[in-house]
Amino acid sequence: MDMSERTTAILLIAVVALGAMTGVAAADGHLEVAVDDADGEPTATVTENGTAVENATVIVSVVDAENESYAGAGEYETDANGTVELPAAEADVTVEVTAAAGNDTAATTVDLEAPDGLELEVDDTDGEPVVTVTNDDEPVENASVNVTVADDENATYAGAGDYETDENGTVGLPAAEADVTVNVTAEYENESVSETVDLEAPDGLELEVDDTDGEPVVTVTNDDEPVANASVVVALADDADENASYAGTGEYETDANGTVELPAPEEDVTVDVTAAYENESVSETVELTVEEEDDESEAGTPFGQLVREFIEGLEDREGGIGGAVSDFVTENNPGNAPDHAGGPGGPDEADDDDDEADNETDAPGNGNAPEGVGNGQGGPPDHAGNGDDDDDDADETEEDDADEDETEEDDAEENEAEEDDADENEAEEDDEDEEDDEEEADDDEGDDGGPPDHAGGPGGN
Repeated sequence: MDMSERTTAILLIAVVALGAMTGVAAADGHLEVAVDDADGEPTATVTENGTAVENATVIVSVVDAENESYAGAGEYETDANGTVELPAAEADVTVEVTAAAGNDTAATTVDLEAPDGLELEVDDTDGEPVVTVTNDDEPVENASVNVTVADDENATYAGAGDYETDENGTVGLPAAEADVTVNVTAEYENESVSETVDLEAPDGLELEVDDTDGEPVVTVTNDDEPVANASVVVALADDADENASYAGTGEYETDANGTVELPAPEEDVTVDVTAAYENESVSETVELTVEEEDDESEAGTPFGQLVREFIEGLEDREGGIGGAVSDFVTENNPGNAPDHAGGPGGPDEADDDDDEADNETDAPGNGNAPEGVGNGQGGPPDHAGNGDDDDDDADETEEDDADEDETEEDDAEENEAEEDDADENEAEEDDEDEEDDEEEADDDEGDDGGPPDHAGGPGGN
């Protein structure tokens, strides 16, 4: 071999090596090979000076044969378009593609990606399952979808059955009534894909009662969202004490935040709370407890303010509030003294007062004396005293009058509280009846006047 032939051989080897590095190689710089892996369908194309080369030899080999494999490895021959269709990779793989035509060769290294193929996805957001079927990331219309319960012996699902995807490649499934595991299978042309998913039942209508700080608040939600205008009914629980009572029983409606504020209980009580919205309802039994307050705090709050705060707590309640307010005033009125307290006497003491009043009218000088008395011819008998006993009776009467004044002051305080609510007429009517009784007693005192039994007749002796 002469010098010129050796030089040509060296140049040819250099060109082949350069082509392997750049992915395109050709004798005299004209033969080229390229690989297109769009949509997971590899195609090798051989050209020379921009013209397709028919019957060119194409060899495909795996670069890392020890760790990877490719079903398309082997030798091919280009068609009239200078192309070779290679099979899709089952897994991502790196291959070397070498083309040879005449005395020219070219080579390139490419990464083949396995196509996504037929895929399905199940989205269970907000408890509304949606199946989406794609093929190479494109939605598949009219794909078959089958749904079965994974454990059909212990679970059920109303959405089990066969479906067909719409133009968006989707199928909407019904919400699960209880948490359930299902198998979903999609089929399209000659491919199929399956997936096992857990469907969670939506939360639906829920209620919560917060009794923090003795101020009960009912919150109603639907799928974790607040529900406005939901109906809320509060009633004493079936197992509540037979003597229990709660001013907050009744029907309410939630506000924009899905809440209802209930009045604070006057004693620990168990109630049933039921919320209804559209076609759903939910109930809960809760124990409402009285907030512990120190005596100084309770004593320092004016009774009128307590009544106003109680009425404000009934604002959301439907129907009349008069009965509840009346019970509150009756039970909490500071004018209602305990049984052991002193003050105005009972019926027995009232009778004693009447007797004392009768004695007063019997005293000398208090009655309407008959004609002739007081003309200087008569006078008290010799055995008449100096009037000290009558003075003692008068003192006792004055003390009783002072007690009555104190009672009237208590009634005035009670009337001031009752003015906060027009419905408290019943207490005012009781006060008017007491005044009528006092007037009748005064009339009786005036009618019973006259000289004492031991006084002499007209004219003296």
